[in-house]
Amino acid sequence: MKKLVIILLVLALAIFIALNILISKIQVDITDTDLPQDVYENTGNPADIAQLKLIEILNPLSVEDEYTLTEEFLNYMLLDSIRSNVNDEYDPLNDSCTDIACDVIVETPYGNVEYAFVELNDDNQMVVTVNFARSDFPKVETALFVVFDVEFNLLDFEIDLVLDTMYLNDIEITKENLDMILGYFDADEIEAMISIGALDLEEYTYTVSLLD
Repeated sequence: MKKLVIILLVLALAIFIALNILISKIQVDITDTDLPQDVYENTGNPADIAQLKLIEILNPLSVEDEYTLTEEFLNYMLLDSIRSNVNDEYDPLNDSCTDIACDVIVETPYGNVEYAFVELNDDNQMVVTVNFARSDFPKVETALFVVFDVEFNLLDFEIDLVLDTMYLNDIEITKENLDMILGYFDADEIEAMISIGALDLEEYTYTVSLLD
């Protein structure tokens, strides 16, 4: 009996150490300061502003390059999609709101999705960041980084985003693993949540027309 107890204690200790090592590898701190402040502080309709950004991409007199405008468009589009299809109270920079619905996109028993935003990297790729935080044991805060190549198809007046790579913190997730994960969800329902443009989870692309 004594040996069994010792074995169970050693096993529990090994699991605890392994869990902490795994958590340390995926741990990353994302806060509301990482959000595009101008987008979340803007009181206008995100969908309307997103459409204006698309029009500006076609404007040869625009002072901003097309990649920066695309980044701005995607953040407004993403915010509109969240508020229109997931959580209409989402307003993480509103300090006067103390309801958790203002601070998280989705609240679940397993943890919360708090932020989702787009940034332009040094290679002119769009990086979508989605963080996940759990306050109960095992406590963890991590983020998914999805990197897209940007293709401007001006003949068809379209912008195409094509999946390049994806990471959970620094750990790369292959497309095969992504296929397996998405197999547990309704792809059509997820695609329908995007308020502007067309998301294709079979080809992992996002296409938006500059003329719509």
